[in-house]
Amino acid sequence: MEILLIIVVVLAIFMLPRLIARRPERELQLPVHRSALTGRMRFAIVASLLWPALVALFLKPWNNHWLSFFYIAVGPVALIWAIYWVLSGFRKERK
Repeated sequence: MEILLIIVVVLAIFMLPRLIARRPERELQLPVHRSALTGRMRFAIVASLLWPALVALFLKPWNNHWLSFFYIAVGPVALIWAIYWVLSGFRKERK
């Protein structure tokens, strides 16, 4: 038991100064990014939410019109966002 205590004391003598030593704090520099949400992007998000809601008011998918609701409301929104996603990938690849 005494040997274990001596080992702990020796390790504490060598390790504590390293753990306690103050390291100079680095200045955090945040990268400057433009806002990812431009006016067009905000419009696209709002339109993506409003289009299915408006189509739902007319088609009433809760009355067994689910298939037509998905084709007319959800389908175009998903297709447009998929095209945007693919084109964004090509643009980033070019840069």
